[in-house]
Amino acid sequence: MQKSRGVLRKRLDEKFSIPKNEWKTVDHMIFGVDNYFDIPKDSNKNREKAVIEAFNFHYNNNLFYNQFCKHRNISTYDIKSEKDFVKIPMVPDAFFKEYPSEKPEDIYKWLYRVSSVDIGKYNFNGKNLTQFLQWAEEKLNGLIFHSSGTSGKFSIVFRDEISMKRVIHLLLKTFLLHITELDDNAHFVYPGSTKTFLTGGHAIGKASELFDDEHKHFATDRFLSLEIIKLMSTGQAVSLKQKLELKMIQREMIKGRYKTIKLLQELEKKKEQVAMITFPILIYDIMNIMEEEGITMNLGDTDSFIVTGGGWKIHTHSKVTEDEFARRIEKFFGIPQENYRDLYGMSEMNGAGLSCEKRYKHLTDWIYPMVLDDDMVPVGFGESGRFAFLDPAGYGYPGFIMTGDRVTLLEECPECDKKGIVIKSEVTRMKGAEARGCGNLMRDLMVKEIDT
Repeated sequence: MQKSRGVLRKRLDEKFSIPKNEWKTVDHMIFGVDNYFDIPKDSNKNREKAVIEAFNFHYNNNLFYNQFCKHRNISTYDIKSEKDFVKIPMVPDAFFKEYPSEKPEDIYKWLYRVSSVDIGKYNFNGKNLTQFLQWAEEKLNGLIFHSSGTSGKFSIVFRDEISMKRVIHLLLKTFLLHITELDDNAHFVYPGSTKTFLTGGHAIGKASELFDDEHKHFATDRFLSLEIIKLMSTGQAVSLKQKLELKMIQREMIKGRYKTIKLLQELEKKKEQVAMITFPILIYDIMNIMEEEGITMNLGDTDSFIVTGGGWKIHTHSKVTEDEFARRIEKFFGIPQENYRDLYGMSEMNGAGLSCEKRYKHLTDWIYPMVLDDDMVPVGFGESGRFAFLDPAGYGYPGFIMTGDRVTLLEECPECDKKGIVIKSEVTRMKGAEARGCGNLMRDLMVKEIDT
C-alpha cells in the first residue's frame, strides 16, 4: 500500500488553518503541533495563558457574558492565573437551548446577545428554521451544530470561521496522525447522512471536504432538516406527509447499512485503506447484519481503522464496553483492536478525548477539565462527578461549560505512555440530565414506531 506523501496534510493546512500571524496562544496548541498527546513541558503554562486570553475576549465582546460575570462580581482583574479559574463563571450546556422561540428573528436577537463575534445585520427573509441556520452559517462562514433535541428543544451552537477551523483541524489531525498512518488514497466512510445540522453528521460532512469525491462515501444523501430531526426525536408525526417522509428516511437509512457493507467488501477486494467514522450504534447494527448473513472482512491488512463517537447506549437496557466492542470489530472487519478508537466530545466543546489502546480517553491539552460535586465545587483527580471544562478554542461563544456527563478524571493514563489528563472509559449521565447523543437518535430513526 502506498503510504502518505503528505497530500492530505497539505490540504488540511490549506483548508482548515488560519494564518500564523493571527494565532492566539490556543492556536499554537492546535495548529502548531503534530502530536496532541506528546505534550510539551510548557503545556500547562500555554493552557493557562490561553484560558485567560479567552476569558478576557468573551468578557469584553459578549453582551450576555459580560453581564453574567458582573452579576457574579467577576471581572478580568480577577482572573490572573490558574488558581483563579474556579472563579470563572460557567454556563450549563442547556444554555444553548435558551433562545426564546424557534422564530428566526427571535433566535437572531438571542444570538446577537450571546455571541462574542459580530454577526452583522438581520436580513433573512424566510420563515423556516432550517433555512435560517443555512443563512446564518453562510453569514458566519462557519459551522452550526444542533443537538438531537430529545427534550423537544434543540441546543444550537453557532461557530464563526475561526472556531470552525479550529475544531475541524483538531478532528482531522486526530484521524490523520493519531491512530495509524493514513494513506493519501484512503477512503473516508460514514454510514449515514452528512446533509444535516445534527452535530455528528454535519461535523463529519465538513471534515470530509479534505477528501475528493472518489474517496469519500456516505450511506445516503437524504437531507435531514430540523423538522425531520424533531420528528425523529419525538416520534410524533402529525400529518400524513410527515409520516410518509419519516418512513421513507427510515427505509433509506436501513438500506444504507447494506450499501455500506457492500462498499466495504469492494474496498477490501481492492486492498484500499478505510477510515470509517460512525456512531457505535450504527456500526453495531451493521455488525448484526454481517453476523446474520455470515459476512466477515479483513480490512486490517490495509491498516484500516474505525472511530466511533456520539453515545454508547446500544439498546434501552444494555450497553457494551469499548473492549467488547473492539473485539467484535476485529471479528467482523478484521481490524485489530488497537485500530479501533472512541472519541469523546460534544457539540459545545472545541476539543476532544481520543481513547488510547487501553480505552482511556485522552483530552486535548488546551481543554481545562474539572469534575464538580453536587454543590458545583471542583473535586480532585480520581473522584467522580459532573464534567465541566474551560475551552479557550471557542471564539464565537464563551466555552466555559458545565455538562450533564458524569466522569472520572485521572492526571495521567495508568496504561499507556501518552501524556495528559484522561477520562476513565465509562461516561454516564448525571441523574436528571437529559439523554444526549446524535448516535442514539440515529438508531431511533431506524427502529422507532411512529405514533399515529
